[in-house]
Amino acid sequence: MKIKTLFLTILLSCFGASSCAESTSTNLDKFVGEWSGEYAHENKNRKDSWIQTRKADGTFKLVYKSYEYSVLKNTQINEGTWWVKGTHFYEKQNGKHDKADKYSFEFIGNDKIKFTEISTDEKTSELIEGYSFIDTRVEK
Repeated sequence: MKIKTLFLTILLSCFGASSCAESTSTNLDKFVGEWSGEYAHENKNRKDSWIQTRKADGTFKLVYKSYEYSVLKNTQINEGTWWVKGTHFYEKQNGKHDKADKYSFEFIGNDKIKFTEISTDEKTSELIEGYSFIDTRVEK
């Protein structure tokens, strides 16, 4: 009897692990594609906007624009890697930085993701308490 119970437990564990892996893969697919967003700073004189393309292979390309008083001041193109571990989304730019930025995330329907910064590589962005933004899927 104990062998049957052990076998059933192992079988159910394997099925559960398979379902979890499948679910994680499906959730990762939700991040793939072209996304746009913007962030207006508190002083309202500065605004940032971006287009980010996330690929299924875990790479991204980010075109980031900064505006002051509605005038384009800077455009940066960055590439790197992204991944999800547990309930957090990570993003690391190639080459020049040591640490990945870490975000909590929430899906808002199929076309929006709300990100809230947990930690960042201080070399890549300023620390803004409670920094949160929404990426919106770009329709093609």
